[in-house]
Amino acid sequence: MAALSFLAWRTLRRNPVRTALVILGLGVTGALLLDMTMLSGGLQASLGQLLSRLGFAIRVVPKGTLPFSGDAQIPDGDGLAAAIASRPGVAAAVPVLATNVYVRRGGAAFASFAVGVPRGGTGVYGMLAGRDLPGGAADDPEGDGGPIPIVVNENMVRLDGVRIGDTVVVAGAPARGVTGPSGAVRARVTGVADFYVDLATQRSMALRTGDLRRVRAMAPGGASLILVRVSDPARAGGIAAWIGAREPRVDALTIGRFIARAGARLTYFNQFAAILSTLSLLVSFLLVTSIVTLSLGERLGEIAMLRALGMTRFRVGALVVLEGVILSALSLPGAFALGLGLSGPLDAILRGAPGVPESLHFFTFGPGAAARTAAMLLVTGAAGGVYPAAVAVRLGIAPTLHAEVQS
Repeated sequence: MAALSFLAWRTLRRNPVRTALVILGLGVTGALLLDMTMLSGGLQASLGQLLSRLGFAIRVVPKGTLPFSGDAQIPDGDGLAAAIASRPGVAAAVPVLATNVYVRRGGAAFASFAVGVPRGGTGVYGMLAGRDLPGGAADDPEGDGGPIPIVVNENMVRLDGVRIGDTVVVAGAPARGVTGPSGAVRARVTGVADFYVDLATQRSMALRTGDLRRVRAMAPGGASLILVRVSDPARAGGIAAWIGAREPRVDALTIGRFIARAGARLTYFNQFAAILSTLSLLVSFLLVTSIVTLSLGERLGEIAMLRALGMTRFRVGALVVLEGVILSALSLPGAFALGLGLSGPLDAILRGAPGVPESLHFFTFGPGAAARTAAMLLVTGAAGGVYPAAVAVRLGIAPTLHAEVQS
């Protein structure tokens, strides 16, 4: 094998300019292949990393939906959460209510995504500054306890100038005309938090569940989803099955099932990546086949001489195929450098689309993507050398040497 590698490398070095141009071309197609490999599973991988970071093994949602994908609610979500929390192996079950509200600060009014949680410290968001939501009763009339406490996201601070300690007005519906919210409740900002599924310019806030129900005039008990934290991740599947059997109107999604359901709605990206990956491999195959065939045509006499000296047909064919593999291998550093360089701007473009949370990424690089890209390029290089190898194997020794002498 070492001898074949030496001969193949000597052959490629005979025309360094041509070899360099081929490697450059393969690097460009390889970069596209790497990016499409990253895209095909990047969003699911990024989503899995986000879900694992949040620490909830199960998400209970209205049947057939995903969290926050609509206005559907779990009937008696509070009661179901309490029942789940009483199960062995469950560390916590947090009912979450999500809807839109309207906020007025001074003369400015804007819409905000609101998350209602029983109390602070539930893991739905991470505090950055100030104080989290307090526990205790949340259903007392505003007049008994003054402004309700809220936690806002950084977008509200950056875009609207909201600061800790400010008092704003929160309402469930905009006013008629342009005078601002109506049916309003006063609220005081106690802290700033990172909401893990925020959109790029989305204004978000958290408040206690009872306060949010009062703002939106909602009936008690309903929940948009229930977040379940388990003490042993291995028991998540069994707990999810128990939840589904107890309440047929909900889906209890483990992280794996959640990613699978979300991935089913991302088939467009997978199909797009598959098409461009196929085109990349086809161009690489044609490029390797053309160059190795051209190189073979320039040294038919040399191949015939090697055969005459005792080199077997198999070793001759392996030598030609190895040239294609070496070309692909040499293109890998450039392909990875260019692919990783392009993935950042491409990811930024796709993440700028409406409805994409800031914490998710479309292009996720990892050992799996790198290994798949390298393997596909090397196999393509080998496949590209098959046709010229077949020509070399069938080469007649005497006629070829005679033709070489006469020429």
